[in-house]
Parts: sequence; structure tokens; C-alpha cells
Amino acid sequence: MNCKFKVAPVIIQYKEEKIKNSMFKNYYIRLVSLMLLIAICCSVFGQILLKLIEVTSGYYKYLIVLTPIILLFTKFSNKYLKTNTIGMKYFIEAATDKKDKVSWSFPFILTLNTLLAHGFGVSVGREGVAVQLGGAIGGNLAGEDFSKDKKQFFVKLGMICGFAGLFQTPLAAIVFILEVVSEKFNFTVNKVYEYITYIIGAYISAFVSHKLGLEKFFVGIDVSNVDINIGFIIKIILIGIVFVFVGIFFVILQRKIKELVALNDKISWILLVVFILVSIIFEYRYASLGTNLIGLSFTNFEQIQIYDFILKIILTAICTGIGFSGGEVTPLFAIGATCGVILGTYLGLPILVTAALGYCLVFSAATKTYIAPILLALEVFGYKLMFFAIIPSFLIYLINKKYSIYK
Repeated sequence: MNCKFKVAPVIIQYKEEKIKNSMFKNYYIRLVSLMLLIAICCSVFGQILLKLIEVTSGYYKYLIVLTPIILLFTKFSNKYLKTNTIGMKYFIEAATDKKDKVSWSFPFILTLNTLLAHGFGVSVGREGVAVQLGGAIGGNLAGEDFSKDKKQFFVKLGMICGFAGLFQTPLAAIVFILEVVSEKFNFTVNKVYEYITYIIGAYISAFVSHKLGLEKFFVGIDVSNVDINIGFIIKIILIGIVFVFVGIFFVILQRKIKELVALNDKISWILLVVFILVSIIFEYRYASLGTNLIGLSFTNFEQIQIYDFILKIILTAICTGIGFSGGEVTPLFAIGATCGVILGTYLGLPILVTAALGYCLVFSAATKTYIAPILLALEVFGYKLMFFAIIPSFLIYLINKKYSIYK
């Protein structure tokens, strides 16, 4: 009898250890699956999107007049699938508070609607798919037996891998997502483990995405001949202030459009007509991502017009404000780069430097992120430009206390 009673606890302990080991394996299988799945999805999406834009851009004069159909389909599909309340704000909240899992239909319909928008020349971004798809995959791969903190960790990791996979800027992706979700940086044992996992996940996602064929945008900016003096620093501060207010202006305009559309949906169709007419008048210069404007800013900046960044702001605010799927980040890159070209021209600064700073800082001003632009400058333009971004990034912190496209 005594022997039986002694054996029972051993059996129970063995079963408990077996369950723990099973959970341990299951957790890490889910973790690796998350990283690889998001990297593959973002790479495939990014390549399809760029190819789609390349193929359809020559037909925008026929396609752009059909954008009302795309807007109708986007609104109807989101309403039918009950995904119209899901967006970046939803996943930001899911990363910091308990949220229900989104259905697997959400990433599919978001991707489809974004591809349709770009195929027909709508001025929107692409990060919406990557980050929200990553958050959705992360949230759904988190086990039901996971703690609240672990579930939120999976959502954040998914969002980071999504951004890193699409833009191949792993360090900027980590800091950007953590800043957006208002993560307080601390260095407890658990947090250090999380940060290490974010770094591994971001680099794996960027590496896999690149190896699958998605090219990274990189322009090495040579600053060796820049004469750094008091006058130069004052001008950098001045353009930094301008970049902050350009980003804030975009946020305010987009917010006002959303408020007007919420009051009267008919306004969305009036604004869409404005978008179509302006697009036709300017020969579709401001359609889709704005990569054409980014390319010109770093290769043939003489072709950039003073009104380019203004019209790109207005049309992107209209398209994102009235309900098209996509995002804002790449258009913000284009707005910042073109604005930087104009400022560099008038202030007598190296134009490639000011275009690169605008690329990083307008985006960060509109998302209320302070460290991300410094790392973005490092990963897109090289480590030398990173130091030029420090002072303007500090200005974002000082000036912009409440304006963000995600708030």
C-alpha cells in the first residue's frame, strides 16, 4: 500500500512535466511559425503590389474613373464581414489590452481591398496590410491557454514582423511599433526576453522577405562634403520644424475628413470626385504609393514641383479618410521627400540630405514617434545620415504631443 502511494505523486509529477514540455514546444512552434508566415505573406504581398502598380499605371486614365466601384466594394465587404471597425487602432489596443481575435477573413479582405485600391490608382499606402496582417496572425496564433501578457506579446511581435518584412528595416520596425503602442521601455528579465525576441523576429522577417524576392529601398547618402557649421545647424532645425508641422497638418486634415464623412457619407463621394479630377489634371502623378515621387526626389529632383507634397497630402488624406484600404506610411515618405527637396533648394542645403530627412521625419511627425526616424535614417540612408536626424527627431518630441494618424 505504501509503495502505491509513493508511486502516485511520481506519476502526477511526470504528467505535469510532460504537459509543461508539450506547452513549451507548442509555444516555440507557434513563435517560429508566426515569424515565417508573416515574412512570406509580406514578401508575396509586396511583390504582387509593386507588379500590379507597374502593370496598371499605364491605364490609370481608364481605371481611376472606376474608383467609386472600388470604394463601394470596400465599404460593402467590410460591412458584410463586420471588419469595418478593425484597423490600426484595433491592433494598437490589442497590443495593450484584451481584444477578441479577428477572423482569418480579415487579412484576406484587407489585402484584396488594398490591392484593388492600388490597381485603380488610389493614393494610399501599403503598411496597413503588413502591420494589421501581422497583428491578426499573431493574435490568432496565440494559444487560448496563453496569459494576457503572452497574447499581447504575440500581437506586438506580429506587427513588428509585418513592418520589418515589408520595409526590411528591422530596427525601425521594432521601435516604431513599440512607440505606437506606447510601450514603456524597461529592462526586467521578462522585458529583455521580449526585446530579444522582437530583434530576432524582425531580422528573420526582413531576411526571409528579401530572400523571397522583395527588394529593399536603400539610398546611400554621402555627407562627407557637408560643411557642418552654426548656419547649417540652424537650417536643419528650421526644416525639422517644417517637417513636424507638415506631418501634423496631414493628421488634422485626415481627421477632419473622417469626421465629415461620419456625419454625412455623401461627402465621401464628393471628395472622391475631387480626387479623380485632380488626378486627371495632373496626369496621375499622385496616384498609388507615391514611389514615383520618391524616385524623382533622389534621382531627378529638378523635376519635383513646389506643389507636389501639398497635393499628395490632400489626395492621400482624402483617400484614406473616405474609407479606402491601405495605409499612409509610403505616401508620407513621398510627402516628406518632396517637401525636403523644396526646402533644400530654397535654403541652399544638400538636396539629397534634406529629401532623406523629410522621408523619415514627416512620417514620424504624423505617427508621433521620436526614435523610429533615427533608426529609419540608419537603415534606409546609412549611418552617417542618422546623426542628422537626431535634432529634428527631438523637435518632434517637443512640438507634437497629441497628433497621430493612429490616435
